[in-house]
Amino acid sequence: MNRTLIDALNGRTQDHVPVWFMRQAGRHMPEFSKYMAESNLSKIIKSPEKSSKIALEPVEKLNVDAAIMFADIVTPLEAAGLEYSYEVGNGPMIKGYIKPEEFKIKVQSMEGDELWFIKEQIKEIRHLTDVPVIGFTGAPFTLATYVIEGRYVRESPGTKSFMIRNNWNDFLNDLAELIVKYIDVQVKAGASVIQLFDTWVGTLSAEQFTNYYLNALSTLVSRIKGQVPVIYFCTDCSHLMAKIVQKVKPTAISVDWKTSLRSFYRTKEIGVQGNLDPVYALVGKRTMLAEADRVLDDARGLSKYVFNLGHGVLPGTEWKELKKLVEHIHGQKTL
Repeated sequence: MNRTLIDALNGRTQDHVPVWFMRQAGRHMPEFSKYMAESNLSKIIKSPEKSSKIALEPVEKLNVDAAIMFADIVTPLEAAGLEYSYEVGNGPMIKGYIKPEEFKIKVQSMEGDELWFIKEQIKEIRHLTDVPVIGFTGAPFTLATYVIEGRYVRESPGTKSFMIRNNWNDFLNDLAELIVKYIDVQVKAGASVIQLFDTWVGTLSAEQFTNYYLNALSTLVSRIKGQVPVIYFCTDCSHLMAKIVQKVKPTAISVDWKTSLRSFYRTKEIGVQGNLDPVYALVGKRTMLAEADRVLDDARGLSKYVFNLGHGVLPGTEWKELKKLVEHIHGQKTL
């Protein structure tokens, strides 16, 4: 196996800085566009043949150092009884509502067979490439926003109200159990790294994060780290970073482009992933490469580092520009 990414996360010496991109298998890639013209996201995710090809296309065309499985952050919710659709520009939309007590029963009765298509996809990717496979899921708070509000709603008022008024800890524990079962399927199929997407956790204040979420998140990350390295991704969460570093302690933190890597916590225990503004990849050419150099310069001194964007690849980004970016990063000396 090409261990560049794994070695970086473990603090070992690599030949080059590892690089992959969030949403590297997206609308900017030809295979994805072809399948989306013929079908829809939910059906593609449930077809291991198609989903594995989409996941492998960036590895083959861009030469990135990891494949990330093709799914949605809300995919595990479907296994717990919640259907979803996907609207371009709006993201996943949950159909209907499930009572917390019904959700608990669904999660407790899950055996993993409901996620057969994820298992088969990862096994196929592992069979066809020598780079690590990154598995992923939405983190508990972010999944909670979809269960409670049905879709992303700015500032998550319904979720935060539920958090304050209701038996939030029980619900968080059920979500964590769902995530553990989902990740167990991924790891047994061959995933070497797990990324937790906590896209909307930045809506919490530092006090809310500490009082309502920190313990559950820390426990979950610790359970996953017992199997594989964990990358924790969040946006607009610079005010939460101290707690994430000191208490949650993922293998690495993936930060958005608003966080300065130069000012980031220099600790041997926590790696860092990021954080080129995706707009520079959209613009491409010399401007993109110059900004990538600035990001690399800011990252010097970090003992565990993986180059990535500060969020997902934007629609309209040219995949050939991403390939140039990968070649540029691979051509740099390790930090």
